[in-house]
Amino acid sequence: MTKYILHGGFTTAENPSNDAFYREFVRDIPDDGTILVVYFASREEKEIPEKFKNHKKRIQVQSEGKDFHFVMATQEGFISQIEKSDAICFYGGSTNKLLEILRTYPNLRPLFTGKTIAGSSAGAYALARFGPSHHEEKVREGLGIVPVRIVCHYESSVLPPNEKAVSMLRNTAPESELVFLKDFEWKIFA
Repeated sequence: MTKYILHGGFTTAENPSNDAFYREFVRDIPDDGTILVVYFASREEKEIPEKFKNHKKRIQVQSEGKDFHFVMATQEGFISQIEKSDAICFYGGSTNKLLEILRTYPNLRPLFTGKTIAGSSAGAYALARFGPSHHEEKVREGLGIVPVRIVCHYESSVLPPNEKAVSMLRNTAPESELVFLKDFEWKIFA
């Protein structure tokens, strides 16, 4: 079964909600499984090694004794890396940057079959059908792999979405579920 987990943002913060997110993320990954970690949205390339180290640690702590192989995604090897992975986590940063890169790989959805796929903030926006911009008064179209409209960082004091964009999103594709995720909140879609 393919499982998608969308997270409202700030996965590195130490709190019970993020612990539960990572426990759910690893639940169906077999012992000795492979986790692909995607930082294509990252704004600061120099921060990626430290993020990778911290995310591996956060995931491993919630592994319930299982060991995992961690692979950092590269644009050149991305399709092959997906095929060899049991789970994939798309982390946050610039949604526009992430979408630009992911749109160079047509038809990703079949490659995700049978895996656990998580997206946090920009990662969630990329996987969803529509989401608001945080810096502009516009609705952004995601890949539509998870057929929902999503608002990450909802009511955030640190990184709130643009209020006008959220209002516009309410009237965009009303047939799709509208999901509001505050910082640290997450939801499963199967």
